[in-house]
Amino acid sequence: MVIKDFDDIFQYIGGFGRYQMILFGASCVLNVFVVFVYFGQMFMTLTPPHWCRAPTSLLNMNLSELELKELTIPRHQNGRDFLSCTRYDVNFTQVVESNASWPDPTWPVTSCTHGWTYNYSVYYPTITSELDWVCDEDWRPALAQSLFFVGSMVGSPSLGWAADAWGRLPIIVFANLLGALAGVASAFSSSFVMFAVLRFIVGLTYEQHYIIAYILLLEYVGSRYRTVMANAPVMTFLTLGLCCMPWMAWGLAHWSSFALLIHGLQVVTILCIWVVPESARWLLSKGRVDKALLIISRAARINRKSLSPEVLQEFKSYAEKMGQQANQPRVTAFSLLKTPVLRRRFILVCLMWMVMTLAYDGHTRNTENVGYNAFLSFTIAGAVEFPADVLTMMATEWLGRRHTTVWSLILSGLVALSIALIPEESTVIIMTLAFAGRFLITMTMNVGHQYPVEILPTVARGQGMGTMQTLGFLSAFASPYIVYLSKFDPALPYVILGILTVVGGLACLFLPETLHEKLPDTLDDGETFFAGQSLCYNPCSRPKGRDPEAKDTEMTEAVGQVNLAFQDNST
Repeated sequence: MVIKDFDDIFQYIGGFGRYQMILFGASCVLNVFVVFVYFGQMFMTLTPPHWCRAPTSLLNMNLSELELKELTIPRHQNGRDFLSCTRYDVNFTQVVESNASWPDPTWPVTSCTHGWTYNYSVYYPTITSELDWVCDEDWRPALAQSLFFVGSMVGSPSLGWAADAWGRLPIIVFANLLGALAGVASAFSSSFVMFAVLRFIVGLTYEQHYIIAYILLLEYVGSRYRTVMANAPVMTFLTLGLCCMPWMAWGLAHWSSFALLIHGLQVVTILCIWVVPESARWLLSKGRVDKALLIISRAARINRKSLSPEVLQEFKSYAEKMGQQANQPRVTAFSLLKTPVLRRRFILVCLMWMVMTLAYDGHTRNTENVGYNAFLSFTIAGAVEFPADVLTMMATEWLGRRHTTVWSLILSGLVALSIALIPEESTVIIMTLAFAGRFLITMTMNVGHQYPVEILPTVARGQGMGTMQTLGFLSAFASPYIVYLSKFDPALPYVILGILTVVGGLACLFLPETLHEKLPDTLDDGETFFAGQSLCYNPCSRPKGRDPEAKDTEMTEAVGQVNLAFQDNST
């Protein structure tokens, strides 16, 4: 049997055996690290409840903490909460000694000239409270987290290029170790500049420390098992990480200890050198056929399969063809903009990626402002990921990629907009709607990682995905500031996120449906494939058995459909 593409080899080495389960375990660990790197900074910069510290002259007057607050701190308009950044400006000693009734709402007020008192009954010391990044300085946590995404905008194309030049495995290990070093160092930050610079460096490594491994691991799985390999680690270990991480922070009870733990664990990825293989497709594109054969042979041996000399010779012949393709003129992301249909699709998937990245990050960060307890709210929102992942797998096979993307975005936007109509006192209703919005945008994120891979042609897929990721980080830069607007009105973040996601969902109607369709390989394919689809096209209404990718060979029946989305992207 002639080996026409890389997937054909799985018939002989096994598409999902012991070897793939080892890689599956590595993927699960990396999913946990994604949670730590991306979301951990939120629990380093939490803002505990705070109020102006009372003047030192009152500390010897035997007043309880509540009496001190009643005497020195004005209340919010709702009459229940104390203001965080204002105190009365009177002679408190004279007021107490006069036995006059207090406080008097007509007293003049001033800022917190004596510092702040923080309530650690539920929260713990964070860098925000230790360095007093509150009130007039409350922009600092948002900026520090935004610089994380600036680092990602720089690191994504840079490390992507490095992965093409030096290999996938070295970059996976390097990115994790660099992120670990910067993250551990950030635990000792004593100034805003130091913390911001280190968050920038951690951001350099984010996405590439995982996404390269994500694609690499899928390359070693038979096509019929790729959906499981791609989604099961996310459904289980990413969700588990989201649910456990808040309580790890709460249990350690200090932001620096938390930073040391979550980033120190990344050092474990050095074991990938001995566990995770280099990309065989990348090796073939570089002409390193012998190394690729060693990896394939090792996979077969661990899966208890035997490779005959005939199969090895066929694989070498395929490798020679891959080497010829590698010598063709290089295609870049700009090649996707040269023809009208492909240009429109590329612009739309970039817009989709930017909207879903901004909305997902915004919903996640705004969890701190929803409900009674930031730790519990984050845990519930994290648990929502599991059913969202399961429903995404079902919806993409039933409704297709396009309608799943469109309706999850639009419904998420409508839910967010509806929150603006709910009175602030209706906490339970707001929490329910906020979690529903998070559920829907999680569905968008899940299908959104797969959808562009199937739309963009193979020859420009790597460059196109890199461009999309950079634009996504650019949009995510605004996310902390959108959440910051809750300081002025709790509904503002949801109004902005709602409008953006509804508009983004409507725009995605003009994307093609890729379910059961032959995927584009060349730029010409990208211009002509998926033609003739209407806006209401439903792939499930097509008669069964009409599958453009089906092949009348025994190999296809044994291995599953060949998905060109996972051909080598390095050229």
